[in-house]
Amino acid sequence: MTTKLDPKFTALLNDLAAKLETLELLPRVLADTAPSLKETAADLSRQLHAYATSLVEAQEAKIAADAAEKEAARLAKEQEVAERARRLAELIAAKEQAAAEKAAEKARLQEEKEAAQRAKEQAAADKAAEKERLLAEKEAAKQQAAAEKEAAQRAKEQAAAEKAAEAARLQAEKEAAKLAKEQAAAERARRLAELMAAKEQAAQEKAAEKARLQEEKEAAQRAKEQAAAEQAAEKARLQAEKEAAKEQAAAEKEAARIAKEQADAEKAAEKARLQAEKEAAKQQAAAEKEAARIAKEQADAEKAAEKARLQAEKEAAKQQAAAEKEAARQAAAEEKAQRDAAREAEKEQARREIEEMKAATAAMRAKQEAEQEAKRKVEEEAKAKREAIAAKARAEQEAKDRARRMAAMATMAADKAAMEAEKKRQAAEVKPAAAAQPE
Repeated sequence: MTTKLDPKFTALLNDLAAKLETLELLPRVLADTAPSLKETAADLSRQLHAYATSLVEAQEAKIAADAAEKEAARLAKEQEVAERARRLAELIAAKEQAAAEKAAEKARLQEEKEAAQRAKEQAAADKAAEKERLLAEKEAAKQQAAAEKEAAQRAKEQAAAEKAAEAARLQAEKEAAKLAKEQAAAERARRLAELMAAKEQAAQEKAAEKARLQEEKEAAQRAKEQAAAEQAAEKARLQAEKEAAKEQAAAEKEAARIAKEQADAEKAAEKARLQAEKEAAKQQAAAEKEAARIAKEQADAEKAAEKARLQAEKEAAKQQAAAEKEAARQAAAEEKAQRDAAREAEKEQARREIEEMKAATAAMRAKQEAEQEAKRKVEEEAKAKREAIAAKARAEQEAKDRARRMAAMATMAADKAAMEAEKKRQAAEVKPAAAAQPE
């Protein structure tokens, strides 16, 4: 038959140790053997207490080992799932790689097929070009023959023309004398025309000078507009930098606020931990105080019982001489009182043991609750740190995105202003050309 290790057995050991500590030996044993028996009982009580404590610690270690084993099994299972997911990802990646290689091979074959088709078309085009060249050479030879025939016909016609020209020369010399007179009149008309042309030239130069001044004025206006556009672009860039700096400052301020909140959370967690330790110490002190009170009450009860016993013995000895009957009655009453006192003492001892067990259970529960509260505070601190880091990263990323958007908008505004200035410049260049074209 085996004994089951449970809280009842531990309570039984503690109960037995407590009974050994309060074991009353006198007057049931010899007075000279009572001290050694009392010391032996104290040693057994300490050993039983130590054994009970070892059993509790061993049970707690077994519970912790089981929890660690479960945690290790859970971690191994998670690792196995992660390994399975990694293998699946590698398999999918290999499958995608094979599909990509297959698609690349298919594209290469298609490219080779298209290259062959292009080479075939190029050969056909070269053949057609050669045919066209031969036809062109044949047509050129035909045209050359026709040109030579045409040249002979022109030579014949040229001879006739020279003959006619000679006749015309003679007629021209005759007409030259007539034209000399007309030439003098034409010379006078030419000089008059040159004078008019000089006047018109001066007017054109004056108009050109006016157009040049107008063009320089418009160029200065375009330069001014270009400078204004550049100034606007610079202003937009400075504004974007200012906005980016402002957003960066806001992000840093937010990060500082989150850091402060994190510090406050850590401070609150530390305060809660200290409060929990203080409460646990307070409860432990209360339990120890209650145990001391119970021990004092037990000592007082034992002292009262001893005093009552001595008083009863004294009264019995005093009344024994008076009457045997009264002595017998007193003896019976004394025995009954002792039995009642022993029962009361046992009841009080049992009550004290129950109170001690309750106090120990309450202290252990308070310790566990304090540990759980501290663990929860640590988890909350870690969660707050993670959230603070994530918020800081999001704020920095948003600030960078806004800065990039503002820079892009500034660049677009500058490009737009430059395009507008270029359009105005081109329009200004087109106006003088359009104005000078009718002249």
